[in-house]
Formats: sequence, C-alpha cells, structure tokens
Amino acid sequence: MKKLSDFLARPEGKFVAVIVGIIVLLFAYYFYAINTGKVVTPEVIVSDTDHVRGAQAGTVTLVEFGDFQCPACGAYEPLVRKVTADNAGILKVVFRHFPLTQIHQNALLAAKASEAAGLQGKFWEMHDILYDKQPEWSGALNARDAFIAYATILKLDTKKFEADLNSASVEAKIMAEYQEGAKLGVMGTPTFFVNGKMISNPQSVEEFDKVIKSAAK
Repeated sequence: MKKLSDFLARPEGKFVAVIVGIIVLLFAYYFYAINTGKVVTPEVIVSDTDHVRGAQAGTVTLVEFGDFQCPACGAYEPLVRKVTADNAGILKVVFRHFPLTQIHQNALLAAKASEAAGLQGKFWEMHDILYDKQPEWSGALNARDAFIAYATILKLDTKKFEADLNSASVEAKIMAEYQEGAKLGVMGTPTFFVNGKMISNPQSVEEFDKVIKSAAK
C-alpha cells in the first residue's frame, strides 16, 4: 500500500489517477444513460439502393452484412435461405456488403461481381452462386475468370459485366455499405440486424426462426 501511495503522490501517479477517474465517470454515465434511455442504439435503415428478396412488404426485415469469401457467411447461408423460405409471408431479406479485405483477397472482387450482376437484374442469382461455389473461387489466384464464368452461366452480357467489375461507382457503393456497417458497430461477418437492431448470431435454424417470429409480434 505504501508503494501505491508513494506512486500516486508523484506527478505521473496523479496523471494515472486522473485518467482512471475519467474512465470510471464515463462508464458510470454510460450505464446511467442506458438505464434512462438516453443512449440510442444505431439502427439499419433500408434504402432504395438495397438488394431485397423475400416478402417485399414484410413486417420483419433481416439485414445481413456479409463477405462472400467469409467461411462463416458461407456456413450461415443455408440457415438464411431456410428461414427466408419458412417465413415467406413476413420476412424481407437485405444483403449489405462488408468485405474483409485484410484477410480475404477476393472478397472485394466478389462483391463487385454481385453488383455487376445486379446491374443486369441478377444480383441474387450471383449472390447464390458465389456462396454455393465459395470453395471453388475463394483461394483462386485469378477469381475474375471464375466470376466471368458464372456471369456466362447466368446469361449476362459478359462485356458489360467485365466493364462493371472495374466500375468506380460499383466499388463506391460497396465501400459505402462497408462504412455504414462500421458505423453501426459491425466488426465481423456475418452480422445480422432484425427490424433495425443488431442481434446475436443464431446457432440453429430453430433459433433463427424464433427471432423472426418474435419480431413479427
């Protein structure tokens, strides 16, 4: 105890004490604000630029921030498709881009491929192929060739598709969604929001379905 009191008596000790005091006060205010409703939790707002499927006028909106190269996103995709089918009358599904480019070398290009397909009305078709064939292109040195092949399968205009892969506006849309996700507190993928509120990732179809049904009440 004497060593601690001696340290606190020195200038550097007083500085540390002030910093600790400020941190304690900030935490105290934060918990007070939560309890009094003064902290507003960020919410997702669906816009006209979003890609939507399911019940267009659904009472429940599921927004996923995803990365096409992310293995966890690939593992969750069957769950998302199942709850979408099981809640066809009430669930609207939105996909937002959150490419983790630091660890996934092909994530941004894959996002561009989906948007390029979207410009020809086939975003969701490309979205599904990218997840279904994730192991095929994920580690490829030239994933662009695979994406062009998928565009051919979808009967897209491949010249336009290739041009849109290089489009600055396409990349700008993707990065805008990434930045929006970061502002909302998204730190990894997949991250889900139900009716604007971030949720913990469900661990099963049944748990996911329960969240959807609860939000519909």
